[in-house]
Amino acid sequence: MRKRISLTRQLALVMAALAMMAVIATSATFYIVYAVLERLHILAPSPPGADDFTGLDFGILLTGCLFGAMLALGIALWISRRIVHPLRALGEAARRIAGGDLATRVDEISEAHGETALLIADFNAMAGRLQGMSEDLSTWNAQIAHELRTPLTILRGRLQGVQDGVFPLDAQLIAGLLQQVDGLTRLVEDLRSVSLADSGRLELMLTEVNLAGEVHALAPTLAAMLAPAGFGLALDLQPGTIQGDPARLRQAIIALVENARCHADPCVIRIETYFTDATASVSVIDEGPGLRAGFENRAFDPFARDTQRTQGTGLGLAVVRAIARAHGGDAAYGRTRTQSIFRLTLPLTVPKTR
Repeated sequence: MRKRISLTRQLALVMAALAMMAVIATSATFYIVYAVLERLHILAPSPPGADDFTGLDFGILLTGCLFGAMLALGIALWISRRIVHPLRALGEAARRIAGGDLATRVDEISEAHGETALLIADFNAMAGRLQGMSEDLSTWNAQIAHELRTPLTILRGRLQGVQDGVFPLDAQLIAGLLQQVDGLTRLVEDLRSVSLADSGRLELMLTEVNLAGEVHALAPTLAAMLAPAGFGLALDLQPGTIQGDPARLRQAIIALVENARCHADPCVIRIETYFTDATASVSVIDEGPGLRAGFENRAFDPFARDTQRTQGTGLGLAVVRAIARAHGGDAAYGRTRTQSIFRLTLPLTVPKTR
């Protein structure tokens, strides 16, 4: 393999060569111009018998070339060190990150200016993002394992009991097993939706959607879901249409209502739709205690849970936000003195880039 020449040496050699070429070019230009001016009788001609270019002249020229080259070499070494030092630090940090040390950062370097300083800042930002993604992945793996463990343990326990003759395989037991399977199915679908959204691959089957009509169609299912927990359902729907994926929008609305059922105090949950010139919104309003201070900004993150509550998987609101952003909108939380408001905001038309 051909040996690589360091950047420092390359810069030094190039600058030294440029300096020598500049000295030679300057001397040659001076000699040519002097000769032309002498031929044009602008300058007095040299005395008869005088050498046009003496050994002393050659020595002076050679000394000038060597001095210029040495000066250029010294300046080149100084400049190249200022350029190469930050690059070496970046290279070392990149190798450490490649080795698994994602906490590595490049310290502020006095020699780094302009584009080099921006490169270091961008590198540190990238390293921070990689570290955050790695930590999120570890959290995801732990949370997924935790969420799957409970229903799988219940399923295994019930089936083992049936096998051992402890539980009779009757309709009640089968219904309980199906309930656990349904919970697993919802969990897997929520995980899939959030993962696809994070990777920008959540596909939408876009069509014209009557938002109020979709809520009306869901109302019987939602009322049946809420009634056993002591909740009622009220609708306040402004008519209007948007471009969207009806199945995904229904999934988001159900997730918002399910979130209220899990965390709010028994009350009448109200669903509102509202339209402006550019957006549409679906709001689910309850009379619960709301999110505790400091948790509002994390409520829509995957597996985020208020420490005061333990129900749910912590994925419902993340799914809502994922669906909203896939449509070019967003999800948000608001609070009045007596009510909690979870709102899904959507553009009337999904941007073409999505």
